[in-house]
Amino acid sequence: MKKHILFVDDDPVLVRVYATVLHGMNIEWDVRSATSGQKALEIMSHAPLDVVVADLRMPNMSGIELMAEIRKRHPRTSRVILSGIRDQAEVARSMADTHQFISKPVDLETLRGTLSRLCNLDAFLMDEKLKALVGQFERLPSYPALYMDIMNELAAAQPSITRIAEIVAQDPAMTAKMLHIVNSAAFGLPQRISTPFDAVQYLGTGIVRSLALSLHVVSSFDQNVKGFSIEQFAEHTLHCARLAREITESMGGGATSAEDAYLTGMLHDIGKLMLASSLPGKYQEAEDFAVAQQIPLNAAETEVFGATHGGVGAYLLGLWGLPAPIVEAVAFHHTPSRSSVREFGPLTAVHIADVLDGEQSKTTRSMPMAGFDNDYLAALNLGNQLDTWRALAKGH
Repeated sequence: MKKHILFVDDDPVLVRVYATVLHGMNIEWDVRSATSGQKALEIMSHAPLDVVVADLRMPNMSGIELMAEIRKRHPRTSRVILSGIRDQAEVARSMADTHQFISKPVDLETLRGTLSRLCNLDAFLMDEKLKALVGQFERLPSYPALYMDIMNELAAAQPSITRIAEIVAQDPAMTAKMLHIVNSAAFGLPQRISTPFDAVQYLGTGIVRSLALSLHVVSSFDQNVKGFSIEQFAEHTLHCARLAREITESMGGGATSAEDAYLTGMLHDIGKLMLASSLPGKYQEAEDFAVAQQIPLNAAETEVFGATHGGVGAYLLGLWGLPAPIVEAVAFHHTPSRSSVREFGPLTAVHIADVLDGEQSKTTRSMPMAGFDNDYLAALNLGNQLDTWRALAKGH
């Protein structure tokens, strides 16, 4: 299927250069260009686009301002910003409006790989079986206002812990759930946390935003589903999030990479809750099929639903416009070889953490758990790291 892409840059020569990256890709592209944000929005008002690639520094309307408008008007369009190293602080404050950032000067192979990755992910999320499955749900959660407010505060020139705590406190139900989880054995904090301010101060803004997002999803679905343990679900996601963050740090990942891994760990299994709550009979059928055939649950889901819980969760996060690496990691956390990416990232960390936490789980399993994607780990030369990461998992 033809893909429609728009390059936006006030330098028309660069636009033509960027367009050359599409040659040789196994995707048929309809390429358009615009020399300003205003012209880009005018083009988009007449025809849908799959991807917009824009320079950060443009007169009248910056790339970030353009992306914010596209996010509001055309939320299904993938949004890529090209930015110089000096712009990284500004880029980091605009995470909610952009799927992917590419540093300038632009490496054309990196741009080509990014576009291929976005389109492969989009093709996965637009799979007819997945769309039909999600269409059976009575409703999908709306993008959480609390999370957006936290992200807006983090984007401020001088983010305030006090202000973030005040945002959390505005939702008493969310505050109660967050404090309950923070004071659980999973966090193992040395003292009891009793206020949102203490939670932000002790845990950091990254963990608090992750909790706000994941708890919003959990609270949007029925948690009293026969045969589905919300306690085991919460315990696994917390352990997986912490382990994914530690694995990322052990690989030399910075604070942003570690936070992305943590957020992905919190969200990677939300599709299970969505399926169990929205289609409890079919979900039980999938579990029974997994036990009878002695196959992992994700394989049984494919047989029963035509899609997996990873795909369902990724579909929701894609609608919300979360960064592509996080959506991709949720989609393929059991089968990372299906991703076109062959570098360490949230997908790698959560895949490993998910399997290792399953190995450490004390729950009685009547079906086999999904194992490592050994071909994927071999492609990244990570097989010799598993013993080190198993030791990390045992410490949880």
